[in-house]
Amino acid sequence: MKKVIIVDDEPITRMDLSDMLQELGFSVVGEAADGFDAIELCRSLHPDVVLMDVKMPIFDGLTASETILEEDLAECVILLTAFSDRDVIERASTAGVTGYLVKPIEQKSLLPTIEVAYAQSQRLKEVRMQAADAERRIRENRQIMKAQQYLAKTQGCSETEAYRQMRKTAMDKRLSIAALAERILQQASQNDDIAAVKKILMDRKNMTDSRAYHYITTFAKSHKCSLEQAAKELKSLFGREG
Repeated sequence: MKKVIIVDDEPITRMDLSDMLQELGFSVVGEAADGFDAIELCRSLHPDVVLMDVKMPIFDGLTASETILEEDLAECVILLTAFSDRDVIERASTAGVTGYLVKPIEQKSLLPTIEVAYAQSQRLKEVRMQAADAERRIRENRQIMKAQQYLAKTQGCSETEAYRQMRKTAMDKRLSIAALAERILQQASQNDDIAAVKKILMDRKNMTDSRAYHYITTFAKSHKCSLEQAAKELKSLFGREG
């Protein structure tokens, strides 16, 4: 039994829709008279279907639908409209609305419209999940390659050997290679900050390498922060000084 929320500023319309939906076997779990209340209801109830009137005071249905779908507060949204408007349809389609009902609404059109819209929303969700997963894998592969290249350069080994080291370390520490790569790159960034600050101190204040490192460690102790945080702060300060 699918859970439905009805959103319309006309109480009679909400009552008629509720009666028709219950006769068709749907569970009407909430009603709202404007888009703002519709969003709050969806946040608390996460319905399967939202029947949303387009024209409402305070907060219109189309804007509310965009928020509901963007925040994944309902499985699908079906717009209720008294007339066909190409601009509204295009904007709604972009937001992910998968169904439309033209007023006055007849009971015989409710069931097929809801079932088709719900099925379409599930297909769209699956496509979005697949796209997000593919993007994540691409991002992780790029990080792994960067970490591999960094290790090869700093340890004087081949990239193949660097990858073997990463794989062994990931297995030993029970991490994914992607998670390990992220940590390696974070450490590399921190080391780069320390090296950059040391170079600034050596160039601007004629410090030796060891003296510059001591300066950073003293700053870290006096500010009660890590060496990496101290380097970031000093790098920012020197940047502002020009």
